[in-house]
Amino acid sequence: MQNLARRKGTFFAVVIVILLISYVAAMGVNIGDIHLKGAQEMRFGIDIRGGVDVSFVPKDLGHTPTEVELEAARTVVELRLDQKNILDRDVTIDKENGSIIVRFPWQAGETDFDPAKAIEELGAMAELTFIDGSSVTDENPTGTVIMTGSVISKATAVTDNSAGKVGSYMVQLDLTPEGQATFADATGRLVGSYIGICLDGIPVSTPGVNERIDSDVCYITGTFTREQATLLANQINSGALPFAMVTENYRTISPDLGSNALNVMLLAGLIAFLLICLFLIFYYRASGIVSVVSLLFQVAGQIILLTWPGFTITLPGIAGIILSIGMGVDANIIAAERIREEMRDGKSVPAAISSGFKMSFSSVFDGNVTVLIVAFIMMFFGSGAILSFAYTLLFGIIMNFLAGVTATKLMTSSLGQFNFMKKPTFFMSKKYMAKKEIKVFPFFEKRKIYFAVSGILMVFGIIMTFVNGVTLDIQFKGGTILTYDMVETTAFSPDAAADLATKELPDRIVTAQLTTDFTTDSKRLVLNTTGKDPITNEEIDKITEALVATYPEMEFEIVDTNNVSPFYGKKFFQSGLIAIFLSLFLIILYVWFSFRKIHGLSAGVMAMVSLFHDLLIVFFTFIVFRIPIGDSFVAVALTILGYSINDTIVIYDRIRENTRKSSKNEPVEQIVNKSISQSFTRSLITNLAVFVSVLIVAIFAIVSGLESIRQFALPMAVGAISGCYSTVCIAGPLWTMWQKRKKKAK
Repeated sequence: MQNLARRKGTFFAVVIVILLISYVAAMGVNIGDIHLKGAQEMRFGIDIRGGVDVSFVPKDLGHTPTEVELEAARTVVELRLDQKNILDRDVTIDKENGSIIVRFPWQAGETDFDPAKAIEELGAMAELTFIDGSSVTDENPTGTVIMTGSVISKATAVTDNSAGKVGSYMVQLDLTPEGQATFADATGRLVGSYIGICLDGIPVSTPGVNERIDSDVCYITGTFTREQATLLANQINSGALPFAMVTENYRTISPDLGSNALNVMLLAGLIAFLLICLFLIFYYRASGIVSVVSLLFQVAGQIILLTWPGFTITLPGIAGIILSIGMGVDANIIAAERIREEMRDGKSVPAAISSGFKMSFSSVFDGNVTVLIVAFIMMFFGSGAILSFAYTLLFGIIMNFLAGVTATKLMTSSLGQFNFMKKPTFFMSKKYMAKKEIKVFPFFEKRKIYFAVSGILMVFGIIMTFVNGVTLDIQFKGGTILTYDMVETTAFSPDAAADLATKELPDRIVTAQLTTDFTTDSKRLVLNTTGKDPITNEEIDKITEALVATYPEMEFEIVDTNNVSPFYGKKFFQSGLIAIFLSLFLIILYVWFSFRKIHGLSAGVMAMVSLFHDLLIVFFTFIVFRIPIGDSFVAVALTILGYSINDTIVIYDRIRENTRKSSKNEPVEQIVNKSISQSFTRSLITNLAVFVSVLIVAIFAIVSGLESIRQFALPMAVGAISGCYSTVCIAGPLWTMWQKRKKKAK
């Protein structure tokens, strides 16, 4: 790549390639039988685009389904949605009515979508098959079916008390008499091989056969956790269910973010992107121009990676895109600042470019790897919206390495070969060039002020938590969904209806949507009310009377009431917490290893402390502004966690470098002060870019009355400030205190 970077034509070649990729990402390609999707064909989640809302009930069951049966049926629906890459969906259980409520998004440009067919596929009886492992070959990849789910009475997750497996779980299969005979014959033939368990043709487990089993009970053993064993049991039970799921009605659902939400977000995002690009060009000059082209490449590449496979873009997914673009801006700024430093030290432009990229690579690499850890953990533990965040973040990191590292280096190095570009003023002003030394600010000496500020914010947040209370969205808390038939004679705002219902039920949080019935083309108002207990008939009457009195021409009439289980509170929220804490643990291990020359364990622990600081600030922002805790909170928390750890990594990288250059007698606080001061411009500019971007989005949302976007953008703006503050004022000084105390103890 070095030879390629030294060629003058490389810059123009890279720019042309990036422009072509950007065109393909925006417009797509249609040549003969070749069709590559463009941005207009992206699939957006129901929180952005809208989609289908359907309630499933068992067919010909004869009794109200049990909770176990409903959980098994929900597992089938979740699996089928995953197979279709529909990652944003709401699949909830209504135990009282014995139904499953499913909401999934439209696909962009989907003009021939058949909702009846999609619903039929989701509700069809699951096909559970047991495959002869020895029959699987290249010619017969699916293998030979031994038996079906009809021979399974039930599957249960039970404790595995075998020696050396304390705390482990296994899955117990209860077989019918017919199943016992078939299973005994199959296991006798397949000792030393395996039996594949498939649901709808997708393998869910491949247990090995150790001996012939002639019993009405058998066990699938391994190193299962309780959650893993329960999931496998649910999958097997779903294939053994003696019923399919059917629906009597289905309807389209309007976007949660408002009818013009997507256009507003695109316009706000475009304005923010243009402002960032103009600033980069104005401040960094030639490096800024290269950064703009690089960012265009990153955005285009991310659109392609998300659009071509058909991944669903949700609100958390947009958060992942914002995070990855922010890291792309950061990678370019780190390189540009390093190049400037090398020029101020007297190096020629080509030498400064080469040295600048070499010196900046470690911080960019370490920062991206730590965020990559978060993405992989989210992919492993997450589903639905969290999976959307993980995929967008993963693709963003991939593009950051291609664009922010490779493409930027090629273009900048190529520009440096032109004689007219070998003037430092093409990269910075003469005034900036004259600054030979960076002013060192006493960050460590001012630590008590910073800690006091953080302490005051924490106390204020705790007080406001008691004053305002914690408001949970229906996704976390559970509640009731009320559906009204209506006649839309004039323009009608669902938010106004939600405010009206909130006044009648001050102890509950109410959100509203407008939907359209497929069969009758009639409008419906859907109210989501949070609350642990089901809504009472008296409360329903209060809401209905208020709607009728305020909008008599709308002819509101309640047609459906569904009590929703707090599914996110049990599954999504628990998985999210596990993923976050496991990410923190792995980040500590990585920082420990990567920064072992500056006592990596202490660096990792202090990084975790600053992350907790930022997560609490985000949490308190939701509390102070009375924003319900839902998927917006998860999206903001994950995004700020990524920004904050990336910021901290850059500071640690400077400390590591300056420690290597310093004398043995130089005080650690001087090294830290110098390192933070050197990185301060980069931290400030990067976080300012993020802050301005989300602030513009928040302003557009407030002006347009898009509450859901405001609930996401406002805490993001506060979190960006907190991430910069904790990196500069918390992590570095705390690490210094640890080192000084450790040295004093010796």
